[in-house]
Amino acid sequence: MVSQLEGIISQDDITALSAGEKLSLEDEDRVAILQSTQTIDVQACPGSGKTTLIAAKLVLLANKWPYADRGVCVLSHTNVAKDEIIERLERSSTLEARRLLSYPHFIGTIQEFVNRYIALPFLRSNSLNEITVDNDEFSRVAFKVLERGQFAWLRATLNGLGSDEAKDTFLRQLFFYHSDSGLELNISSRPRAWAKSDNFERASRSLKQLKSVLDGYGIFLFRDMYTHAQTALSTNSAFRATLIKRFPIVFIDEMQDTQKFQDELLHLAFAFNSDGQIIQRFGDPDQAIFHGIDSEEPNESYNGKARDIIDYVIDRSFRFDDGLAQRIAPFSFNQIDLSTNLSAGDLDVRRGVHARGNAFLHSLFLFNDDTRSDVIRRFCELVATEFKGDYQSSDKFCVKVVGGVGNEIDSNDVSQLKIGHYWPAYDKKKAKRSFRPATLIEAIKYAHETKNAENADSYKLLIDGVLTLLKLAGSGEENGKPFTATSLRRHLEQVGKWQELRKLIEILLRPDLYLNEENWRNLTDVIKNLFGLNSPPEEATQWLRYHEIPEQAQNRADTTGDQSVLETLTDNMLSYNGVFYVGLSTIHGVKGETHDATLIVETKHHCFDIDAMIPFLLGELPSAEKPNRNLPPKPHHSRAFKPNQRFLRQFYVAMSRPRHLLCLALHESRIENEALVQKLRDNGWDVRRLAASRH
Repeated sequence: MVSQLEGIISQDDITALSAGEKLSLEDEDRVAILQSTQTIDVQACPGSGKTTLIAAKLVLLANKWPYADRGVCVLSHTNVAKDEIIERLERSSTLEARRLLSYPHFIGTIQEFVNRYIALPFLRSNSLNEITVDNDEFSRVAFKVLERGQFAWLRATLNGLGSDEAKDTFLRQLFFYHSDSGLELNISSRPRAWAKSDNFERASRSLKQLKSVLDGYGIFLFRDMYTHAQTALSTNSAFRATLIKRFPIVFIDEMQDTQKFQDELLHLAFAFNSDGQIIQRFGDPDQAIFHGIDSEEPNESYNGKARDIIDYVIDRSFRFDDGLAQRIAPFSFNQIDLSTNLSAGDLDVRRGVHARGNAFLHSLFLFNDDTRSDVIRRFCELVATEFKGDYQSSDKFCVKVVGGVGNEIDSNDVSQLKIGHYWPAYDKKKAKRSFRPATLIEAIKYAHETKNAENADSYKLLIDGVLTLLKLAGSGEENGKPFTATSLRRHLEQVGKWQELRKLIEILLRPDLYLNEENWRNLTDVIKNLFGLNSPPEEATQWLRYHEIPEQAQNRADTTGDQSVLETLTDNMLSYNGVFYVGLSTIHGVKGETHDATLIVETKHHCFDIDAMIPFLLGELPSAEKPNRNLPPKPHHSRAFKPNQRFLRQFYVAMSRPRHLLCLALHESRIENEALVQKLRDNGWDVRRLAASRH
């Protein structure tokens, strides 16, 4: 531990903060974590208030920070988590909390940290000053470079990948990485022309030449920065020594999503096994569902830890009651004893949300081939019946339908089962997290279409639109870097224009906003005046251009029964009877969200996912003979024993989203007889048939 931090947070400090900010922090585990000045790992269950706990510890540290030139380092996997921590500090009633938002402290993503403190200084030390780190720009320039004559053969063979989208994906994964044999080039796909070893070697040489050209331009992938950072740390001990001295305490959030190459780099950068630095990692191995993203391996140092080895396990949730906790707990990879942290008063408030003041009955819908298209409507009918009317009509009411597989349906493959089989209008490419507007007006239109579902997302989308404008206009921080959401706010507060931007965004999000060409010209004049963009460059002008965006027709649902209750809106949103909205998403897409009601529909990835996990719904698994950690890692269509770790973690994430109502839908053929139906009911599930059983 670092001696000057030992005992820095007292019980009185925690009590005062809890009372002042109305936080629930004084149970034994949370107090121990807040006071800890050792390297620790924390597993926090869904809804346990992990971000609140981290922010509270930061506030407590800020109040008593003993160093002038050494800081707290807070790393997250995503911008969303980073922004949430920053927002908590900004709205804290403890004024000292804002000190952590500037030097000598750092709060940001792992990527931002690696870029700022290791990779970019290393590249600049090698006389490379003009540096762009951006996957989009890398791909755009790579396509241009490939037009050169020297790359004619490579360009021709890359056409074997098919579409420009496939080639774009290939280029975005073209990075060097360190291996036992030295630097190797990652080649994610091999066109048929590269099947012969001679051709593959020729392609490899050409791809290395392509990378060399782009390196010379100073254009890199995000992934490249980790390779350069690893080179820096391995060849220059001063980098590591500086980081250890600069940051006596490091917090790493969302540790379960940190990939192996990121984790290994963090171990190179920080002193995990010494008294010179405190490393505290927070996450939930049970929710590690991003394994294999871009073919990357998951971390092992955290996700591989069993429950008994993790220093602290927070297994009490503020999100749901014990009834729902009992439904979710069997799917915990580490088999934690999930329970509620809600008080008796909180539970009374929860019951007040129910239309009849009862506990919610978590349901299993059994459908057949003829009634599968009716599943979502029947779920919505249940939601409308179970929740109070005024609660349903609230803007904050959140209902989601999720599934494990959401990609496009192949009409020639009748063995598939995907989200689109339940709702044909579903399009994974329209998911919020993958939406990329081509102009600012397109971002505004999209924000209007989705605003009723999640207002915060719409606000962030427009902030991102402003950041894009400023980047294209060449307007950024004093050091030349593009603005981030945090640095832009800080800058605008300093020049007294932050409230102007907030009011402008409020105007842009008004439901009665009418965007004809004249109104848009007036609005863009306001935007340009706000940021002093009198003669913006062509790229920025194109971002601000006016163009018509056709409204998507609101098609009535093609379902059995009442044709009027469900309407397809835009971008995977539905409206139920004009009262509440329903979002459609993959399970990966809702990680980190909280819903009021969630329906999980059965999909197929090698095998049917809910079918594979029925023993958990029946209460048969986990068992002493078959603990969750011993399950096969992946699904397999021919394996007789279907449960597996991939489905386990996916269902744990999906089932832990709702505050109130959890439902699942699966084909009735998976439930072989009435004895199984009764066993499900005995285990607390309300089984609802959408048609008479054929058994």
